Amino acid sequence: MACLLGALALPAGAAELDLPAQPLDQAVTELARQTGLTIGGDASLLRGHRAPALSGDYAPLDALRRLLAGTPVTFRVTGDDSVILERGNTLEAVEVNGQTETDGLAPVYGYVARQSVTATKSNVAIKETPQSVSVVTREQIENQNAQTLDQALAYTPGVQSLTGGANGTTSDGLQIRGFNVTGASPFYLNGAKLARNTFSATAEPYGMERIELLRGPASILYGAAAPGGVVNMVTKLPTQEPLREIRLQGGSHDRRQLAADFSGPLTDDGRFAYRVTGLTRDSDTMVDHVPDDRDFLQGALAWQSTDATRLTVFANYQKNDTAYVYGLPFSGTVESNPNGRIDRDRFTGEPGFNEFVSESYTLGYLFSHRLNDTWTVRQNALYFAADTDYVDIGVGGYAADQRTVSRSPYPREDDNHSWSLDNQLEGVFDLGRTRHTLLFGADYNEQSFARAQYSGTVAPLDLYAPVYGSPVVLSATPARSYKTDNQQLGFYAQDHIKVDDRWVILLGGRYDRFDSEQRDRLTGDRATTYDDSDFTGRAGLVYLFDNGWAPYLSYSQSFEPVNGTAGADYDPTEGEQYEAGLRYAPDDQDLSVTLSVYDLTQRNVLTTDPAGGPQIQEGEVRARGAELEARAQLTNGLSLIAGYAYTNAETTKSNNGNEGNEPGAVPEHSASLWADYRFGGALSNLNLGAGARYIGSTYDLGNTVRVPDHTVYDALLGYWLDDWRLALNVRNLTDEDAITCTYLCFYGQERTYTATVTYRW
Repeated sequence: MACLLGALALPAGAAELDLPAQPLDQAVTELARQTGLTIGGDASLLRGHRAPALSGDYAPLDALRRLLAGTPVTFRVTGDDSVILERGNTLEAVEVNGQTETDGLAPVYGYVARQSVTATKSNVAIKETPQSVSVVTREQIENQNAQTLDQALAYTPGVQSLTGGANGTTSDGLQIRGFNVTGASPFYLNGAKLARNTFSATAEPYGMERIELLRGPASILYGAAAPGGVVNMVTKLPTQEPLREIRLQGGSHDRRQLAADFSGPLTDDGRFAYRVTGLTRDSDTMVDHVPDDRDFLQGALAWQSTDATRLTVFANYQKNDTAYVYGLPFSGTVESNPNGRIDRDRFTGEPGFNEFVSESYTLGYLFSHRLNDTWTVRQNALYFAADTDYVDIGVGGYAADQRTVSRSPYPREDDNHSWSLDNQLEGVFDLGRTRHTLLFGADYNEQSFARAQYSGTVAPLDLYAPVYGSPVVLSATPARSYKTDNQQLGFYAQDHIKVDDRWVILLGGRYDRFDSEQRDRLTGDRATTYDDSDFTGRAGLVYLFDNGWAPYLSYSQSFEPVNGTAGADYDPTEGEQYEAGLRYAPDDQDLSVTLSVYDLTQRNVLTTDPAGGPQIQEGEVRARGAELEARAQLTNGLSLIAGYAYTNAETTKSNNGNEGNEPGAVPEHSASLWADYRFGGALSNLNLGAGARYIGSTYDLGNTVRVPDHTVYDALLGYWLDDWRLALNVRNLTDEDAITCTYLCFYGQERTYTATVTYRW
């Protein structure tokens, strides 16, 4: 490849370049800006490498060749002034039948990802996937300074935080396409099920390389799953090139944070590589007496024992010290109150009593072995454990003065353990005019969750003039104590068929066997149980045009087990989605646009029995909508992320009197736009970013309170100075008084400033 490139004619004309020594991705970006050379392909290949200084007159291709010298990255000329980056042969990425196994787990340069393992569990291009997929890249997380999972997904269409971000430090509660995806079903780590309770742990974005969202039913590959979709978080994994980073942050609410990230080979032959990532934070929050302290440590070790065999072991530890924000009444937030508006920083608990301390651990591995030119076996495993002390005080109704609320303490202790194992056999082969990526799998997961919850009494609180210090009296024994054990075993098969490099057919089916038992630890009685099985499937069709357009159609199913009462035998809820879409992703541009429309229905939802018996499964919830997402990395230094979602969700069948109601906190219209501009010439070290997030009006859970729409603006000012990067992020630039309401109301984050100093060498 190097000899071939050397023989190629260079584009006419030379440019006077002045490029300092810097990370390779930054150098290539600046080269494109200064020369007008269009550089496409998988730009994530550049991440983790350093570029030498380059000064003087150079033809564009000659300059690019000098920047890439000594790295496993080459390029292919596709036009008079355009090239595509390509990967050479390295131990970091083993190629199987022309596909790179690690592409779906690798870093992505910029905002545009072309590969995803989440949608198919294979390294199939997103363009060839007949279902909507979004990938939040490392660069987006850094530029927007995302500190929680909902902040990382804030510019992703169709995704909403359950509490407007108020409780991002205690849970990763999300709604996707109008459905709640909180809990043990929807979250995955490096492709393995992360079976955890809602309040067992939260994601740490600094430890993530990318966050992938597959919208709609996904039980074909993942078993029990919410109909709205699944979220797969890909952690930072070892690199072959040395990577060293130290980051210091400070900002609003006395925020102080120190983070570090180190990676590289351990041996001269590169067979062993490591990565260690850590973070410690001491911070307050917008709400009085609620801290946001965290300790996080993550490590990974990769062993390329042969060219065909790779094992990566990863683990992390995280401790959160914060408090749950219970919420505030409708009156005084979204509704008028004779006493005025409740302050955004109002704390409804008792200082020194309320706390939320969780310690969690994960340990897992990714194993792959290429049997021959056709078949590859993979095994992914993950173990998770967490202990949580959740000490909180709930808020009741107002007294006659419309300012004093009743309160009730409910401290609880949670213990969560789970493990999952996913075995895969993949074959990639040609058969006549078709190319098949055939996947067979068997996965198993167990989860054990135990809770002991206490009750007690505490004095009411005046929300307009609070006086703290009231004694909290707790029961000597738990008011409730139970333990739940879940098991699930699934078998799945999928075939991705490419016909004449034009048509793509995706077919898959899955059979699951699952059971659960919950026991009352106070009485020893079996509280609830289920033992059932289900079959789900998916079918899709894509047509690939030469110019980058790719229309698609798909049908997919999901299921979720139902926890009922003792003696009740419930079927799982069933999700069913029809989706049509149109993608535009030209091979020679860092550009991706997806327009999708869908009809998503969940059946077998529990509702009241008119005859007065236990609940029956006659309920139904439906969401119909459209989503548009555009991501672009333009050669003039401008990068864009744009999104829009129309979500028409409602309860279509119910005996509870709520038929026709909308889900709480789900806007019918939402939109976002983020623009990031890297200057050229004398200002080449400067970049500016700005974003806007619009959330349309919503209802609370009971559909009794209408919450007004709002728009929040964010901003970034960044500057590179050799190995240093300085950044200032502002969230909610105009200090918008945004509110989200579910069972109560939650204020959105007030205007916050964060200054970041990063040193990479």
